[in-house]
Amino acid sequence: MSRLPSAYLDQFSEPPGYMNFASLGPPSRRAAEAVSTLVGKLAESGEEIGDLAFEALSSARRAAARLYGVSPERAMVVSSTSEALFHVALGLRGGNVVVPEGEFVANVYPWLRAQELGIVDEVRRVPLHDGRLEPSAVAEAVDSATRVVSVSLVSYSVGFRTDPAELREAAGDALLVVDVIQAAGAFPVPLGVADLVVAGARKWLRAGFGIAGMAVSERLLERLEPTLTGWTGVEQFLDFTVPEPHPPLADAGRFSMGGALALSAAGYAAAVDVVDEGGIAAIAETVLDRAARVEEVLRRVGATVRAPWRHDGERAGIVTFRMPGEEATATVARLGGAGFTVSDRAGWVRVAVHATTRPEAIEELGRVLGG
Repeated sequence: MSRLPSAYLDQFSEPPGYMNFASLGPPSRRAAEAVSTLVGKLAESGEEIGDLAFEALSSARRAAARLYGVSPERAMVVSSTSEALFHVALGLRGGNVVVPEGEFVANVYPWLRAQELGIVDEVRRVPLHDGRLEPSAVAEAVDSATRVVSVSLVSYSVGFRTDPAELREAAGDALLVVDVIQAAGAFPVPLGVADLVVAGARKWLRAGFGIAGMAVSERLLERLEPTLTGWTGVEQFLDFTVPEPHPPLADAGRFSMGGALALSAAGYAAAVDVVDEGGIAAIAETVLDRAARVEEVLRRVGATVRAPWRHDGERAGIVTFRMPGEEATATVARLGGAGFTVSDRAGWVRVAVHATTRPEAIEELGRVLGG
C-alpha cells in the first residue's frame, strides 16, 4: 500500500475515535489557517477588500478545476451541493428526471420542487437491489423524455460506490448529474462522462462549511436556462452603467448567485492543496484499507454488516452494521461513551473512516463492540 506523506497526515488532529467523516470531516490545519488569515487581511484592508475576496473565489474555482480535471472555465464554487442541483433542476424545461431510491434528501428536493413548479413533468424513482444501484434499473426508467439522471457516486447510507461509465450508458442522451460529496477528498472524482459533478466540502474534503465545488460539461451549459444566475454570474457585473439584465456568462461562472463565499473559498482552495500533497491515489488506497479493516473487525464480533459491494471498486469509506440484540441508537451511545463518534442512519450504525483513521483505533472499536 502506498505510504501517505507526513505533510498530509500532519494536517489533521481529530481524536482517534472519530469515525464520522460521512457527516463531517474536521478541517485540515491549512484550511483553518487560510480562513483565519483572510479574515485578518480583510479586517486590516481598505479599498482592496473586494480584490481579496474575489481572488479567494478565483483560487477556489481553480482548485475545483484541479479536483475535477477540467479547465477553470468549466468549474465553479457555490454554497452547497443543493445549490448546484437547484441550478440544474430549475434550469430544465419539461420531461422527466430519474433519481434512485435511497438517495440523500439533498438529491431529491430540487427535482421535487421543479415538479411542483411545473418545470419538469415527473420525478421517477429507481429501486435499489440490496443497496446496489444497478444500471439496468436506471435504463428501464429512462425514455426519450428523460432530461436528467441524478445519482450519488457513493451511497451515504451503505457506502456503495457506483460506476459513472455504466450510468452514462444507461442515461442515454439525458444529462448525468453526480453528487460526489461522499467521495471528493477520498477518491478521484473527475467530471469524465458526467455532465455535472458537485460536492460540498465539509465531509471527506475537510474544508469546512459553506462551499461546494462543481464542474460541468458543455452539454449542460447549452441545455440549461440560467434561471438562478445572480449578479456575479453575468457579463460586466461591476459595470453599473449598463442596465440590467446583463447577459449570463458563457461558462460555469453563470452558476454564481453572489459574492458571499470568500472566506469559505479560502479554506476550500487550501483543502484541495492538502489533497494534492497526499496524492488522491494514495488517499483512496488507504481509505479502502481502513474500511476493509472495519468490516473485518465487525464480522469478527458478530455484527450484521451491509456489504453490497462485489469488489473494491464498489466500496468507499462507509460501512454500516447492527449488533445482535442491540438497537442502533444504543450501539452509537455505547461507542460514544468509549470515545467513538459514529452515526445512526435508519436503524443502522454507520462508520465512516478516512485515510487518517488509525488501524489501532479500528481494533479498539472491535474490542468495545465485543464487550
